[in-house]
Amino acid sequence: MPVAAKGLAVNEFAGGLDHPRYLLTLANGDLLVAESDSPGTDKTGGTIKGTIQKMLMKMAKSGKGSPNRIMLLRDADGDGVAEARSVLLDHELHSPFGMAVIGGELFVANANALVAFPFTAGQPTITAKPRVVTELPSGYNHHWTKSLVASPDGRILYVGIGSNSNVGENGLEMEKGRAAIWKIDPTSGAYAIMAGGLRNPVGIAFNPAGDALWAVVNERDELGNDLVPDYLTLVKQGAFYGWPFSY
Repeated sequence: MPVAAKGLAVNEFAGGLDHPRYLLTLANGDLLVAESDSPGTDKTGGTIKGTIQKMLMKMAKSGKGSPNRIMLLRDADGDGVAEARSVLLDHELHSPFGMAVIGGELFVANANALVAFPFTAGQPTITAKPRVVTELPSGYNHHWTKSLVASPDGRILYVGIGSNSNVGENGLEMEKGRAAIWKIDPTSGAYAIMAGGLRNPVGIAFNPAGDALWAVVNERDELGNDLVPDYLTLVKQGAFYGWPFSY
């Protein structure tokens, strides 16, 4: 187990999950877990690099197909262990990642689309069909995870969309709408790009003290071990953060 700082402790909250990739804590304390893996649309084979990547993914038990499931974990007695769990959702999902709850709906950022399911905190499972809010860049999908966060007032959803390459080697035509954070109207699905040049904005969140949007960006690969590859930044409307032209 990890060694915690003095006065703190680490324990297993829930085990036996299949690629738990993203978490969302609900207002009632329940925890949603997106179990997800690559949709398999990024073709990595045929090169020495791709062969090694596939080998490493196999060692991590990845690349065998996405579970496409959202689990609900509940720690009703507050002892730090989830004593109840249920499959909240296991249909109409395509490599799900980001999640948000606003206005009686659970929004899920699939690899290919932002969708919404009717949902009330506390219900153990969702059987309803989703509505498609808006399609997201997919197809060939080098960075398939789609981060998601709602604005503090619940009026706008923000989706982080990674690039289709490491440094533009697949051509910039494949990067349209990517390496960016989108602003989406949750009702109409209308969207606009808030900021670009963000190679892979995997983590996005609002500062609760000032309602500013921040992002953690996964930067360039294959540049060796002697530099920090990622960064945390304030996301400004209309800003361009450099990828792939500057590092």
